Amino acid sequence: MIASTEHKLYQKMMKKGKGSILKAIRIDKGGGMGLIAGGIFLLVVALIFGLPLMIGVNILAGLGSAAVFGVPALLLFAIGIPMKHKREATWMAYYQEKTGYSEGELQEIDRELAMASTALVICRTPGAATDNYIAGFFTEHYVLINGVYPYLRRLDDVIAVAFSNSTDIWSLASLTKLDQETMAVGLFTDTQRKETLCRELMQEMYRHNPRILCGQVIACDGRNYILERDGAQLLRLYQEGRTLEAVSSNVN
Repeated sequence: MIASTEHKLYQKMMKKGKGSILKAIRIDKGGGMGLIAGGIFLLVVALIFGLPLMIGVNILAGLGSAAVFGVPALLLFAIGIPMKHKREATWMAYYQEKTGYSEGELQEIDRELAMASTALVICRTPGAATDNYIAGFFTEHYVLINGVYPYLRRLDDVIAVAFSNSTDIWSLASLTKLDQETMAVGLFTDTQRKETLCRELMQEMYRHNPRILCGQVIACDGRNYILERDGAQLLRLYQEGRTLEAVSSNVN
């Protein structure tokens, strides 16, 4: 589903990142978050088993039962909270390393992501009853795919994109002027809506930059190349000024 910045999921992310979508995406994932979630679960289990014993049997028995789960919970908190804080403190450095963009350009990207003109592609994670996840952000100059890791590129640098089908995960493969080979970012989604979601992402890519080749099979000089497999060859042909064409488009 294509949505605007009025969508509640976008507003929630802006609040989490304190005005930065890039920061929100970075801090929303990671081992620290997983450890903290595990600690909360164990703490709840400790209370469930410990409180009835403290009330109905004796305090020592209840405390002993609670400690079985409570001590590991506190250990997970002790490890997870510093990891989470470190991730929050280094989010800008992470994007600089992954994209090669300067801090100034990343700040400009965040400003574009905060504009009302930003387009969103909303999807549904497996098991969810409603759409609950922003799969992609499109600004005037950039695309940001919120996958297993964030994929952030200038739209003018993208040469070709396509998606691959699988049982539970679909993968968006891309080739840009900056890549030495094809890059791919995985996204989880409702398998029944996978094709629709992928097509929406491709259509937004093409709408923002009609020069992007939106297809898995790319032809050059009478020969067909597979984007995911032959990315390095396709980039060399592009750099040589050869004409590349998408044989089967994902935007139709």
